[in-house]
Amino acid sequence: MTVYSRNRLKGLAVLVAVGGPLFLAAGLVWQHPVQVDEAVARFREAGPQARLSAPGLPEPGVYRYATSGGERISFLEHRREYSDVTARIVTRRGCGVREEQRFLVQHIEYYDRCGKRLVSYGTDIAYWWTHGTQDFLCREGSFDGSDLAVGGRSEWVCGDEDTEARQLVEYVADEVVTVDGTPRPARRTRWTTIFSGATEGSAVVDDWFDPDTGLVLREDRNIALRVGSPFVGPVTYVDISAYRLLSTVPLR
Repeated sequence: MTVYSRNRLKGLAVLVAVGGPLFLAAGLVWQHPVQVDEAVARFREAGPQARLSAPGLPEPGVYRYATSGGERISFLEHRREYSDVTARIVTRRGCGVREEQRFLVQHIEYYDRCGKRLVSYGTDIAYWWTHGTQDFLCREGSFDGSDLAVGGRSEWVCGDEDTEARQLVEYVADEVVTVDGTPRPARRTRWTTIFSGATEGSAVVDDWFDPDTGLVLREDRNIALRVGSPFVGPVTYVDISAYRLLSTVPLR
């Protein structure tokens, strides 16, 4: 769950070096799908420490998700479809794990989890060779609803130097999600995030977590934001997408 931001922007020299029209035209086709074997190689490069388990959190490895939908930016009404299969790389980090979701080579998200808590999260989303990155630090809050009763809710705040994200997580219901033909119990939660500052707007994300491991079995996203751009001014960013776990056994 995350956004395109202008917090730390790089690569504007390309606009001058290549020339405006060519820069814009080439940017419309600048899209690289995720290669799962590359994600596995990235996981292996992290070393043996990254493979250590963290109690109550997803087992380290690479998880594959059938993915639909994509993102749109209002500048030139440019739309990108996500890879049909995206990769989520789980590695041991600190007191928990880092989960890195790779929708495209140009759209990567991460979540640092410690038990029930979300310690930090962020994004790197690139358009026209210009990267928008975001790195939020979070206060106490329930990430996956594991400490809540059905109907319970948890509120907290995340933020960086110029954007605040007010988080609300609700434990919606106990449901069933089918993964690779097998029905599995799932804890359904709903994230609602209100952004203010350099990024404005909201995100509503429904997640279905494995109640034992906290693994994301399914996610539905609806995100609409107003963000800054260094060369075209304010733009609208929209992400409407969904992904479904293909197997609970990670690639390693």
